[in-house]
Amino acid sequence: MIADESVAEFISLAGTSDEEARGYLEMAGGNLQQAIGLFFEMGGSASSPALPAQRPSSPVDYNEDVAAEVRAAAVAAGIDAGPLGMQDEVMEEVRAPMPSYQDQIIDPEHEQRRMEEAMAADSAAMYQRMSFDRGHDPAGAAAGEQQDEQMGEGNAGKAINRLFAPPEYNEGASYYQTIEKAKAEGKWVLVNIQQAEVFASHTLNRDVWSDDTVKDVILGSFLFWQRDDKSTEGDQFCHYHQCGHQLPHICIIDPRTGRRVKNWDGRKWVESHAAAEYLLGFLDQFSMSRSPPPQSPVASPTHKPQALPDPSSIELQGLDEPMEVEGSNTREEQQVESDPLPVMPEEPAEDVEHLKVSIRLPSGQRITKRFRPDDPLEQMFVVAAALAEKPARLVDLSTQFPKRSLRDIEGGLTVPMKDAQVAGNMIMVNVRT
Repeated sequence: MIADESVAEFISLAGTSDEEARGYLEMAGGNLQQAIGLFFEMGGSASSPALPAQRPSSPVDYNEDVAAEVRAAAVAAGIDAGPLGMQDEVMEEVRAPMPSYQDQIIDPEHEQRRMEEAMAADSAAMYQRMSFDRGHDPAGAAAGEQQDEQMGEGNAGKAINRLFAPPEYNEGASYYQTIEKAKAEGKWVLVNIQQAEVFASHTLNRDVWSDDTVKDVILGSFLFWQRDDKSTEGDQFCHYHQCGHQLPHICIIDPRTGRRVKNWDGRKWVESHAAAEYLLGFLDQFSMSRSPPPQSPVASPTHKPQALPDPSSIELQGLDEPMEVEGSNTREEQQVESDPLPVMPEEPAEDVEHLKVSIRLPSGQRITKRFRPDDPLEQMFVVAAALAEKPARLVDLSTQFPKRSLRDIEGGLTVPMKDAQVAGNMIMVNVRT
């Protein structure tokens, strides 16, 4: 039974007849809201005066809400929309979409030049800060070189700058490029962060990095990277490794992992022989031929090394026929190939009188050998050549402190070992190429 109140309310909202209203209410089970929704879904139209009268028909279908939105968008775009309801005029004034195009946001060559110029300016500013006679003008190295030309060769300022100049083997490339180079060459990265206000930074350049023994050790096993704390890369390095409060700072970086393996307070490196011992002791403990240190991410349990392929599965091509190149070997190379490798001499027993000599190979390995006091100095060259697996004539030996070549020793290679003053000393092995 449909209530008369529901019928009356349906008629007031939909403007239908009594019979039609009852029909929709019966289909909706007496629910007025569902009946109204069903009426409009089935295309019913209201004719009741309670509903707003429709606007007269126009060439364009008019919708008040759409017109308001179009006008608001036109005003936001700076377009005069005209009177409300003139949608056709508004649509005519909307601009066409921008055409698509392709462009390059970053020019790699320009970016590379910009980085190189920034690094050059940073290096020039560091040169300015580390100089003694430049004042505090950060004009850069170009201004410094111009002043050098104006000053005579005997000028005291120029002489003191040469005395405390950074080593010539300092890497000028960026830190990232130095790491990649060290990784390719199988060397450690020796980092020195300087501070112009701390005189110990300058004494490192004068007394330590210029020492021949230290230089030989560094060139053999390290790449040297020196910056000051105010340079861009030096400041970044100090923040990352937290070394800004103890300058000068010296450390060794493993290029395979980027980790700092060893670090020292640079103020303790006051003597070159101590610095050499620090570096040689590090090379005794660590080697690039071995796996990275345990604290390195590469050596962690979560990073398993990749298995090497089976040698039997490797196929070599192009080796079936020997290839001969006329004149490919020089006379020097042929002589080296023909030189026999020396045989390791027998050491004296422990209970026999002897002297011990520590021999450091070019690889950084340190080996201690025993010699009879009356053995000629040439015996030690034979031992070093056998250890290095090179002909004896290509091997040079030198003492570390003081630095002197044993080939040039007074009396020649026939001098007895006891008179050559090599007992208990560190003997550096250098192989000529």
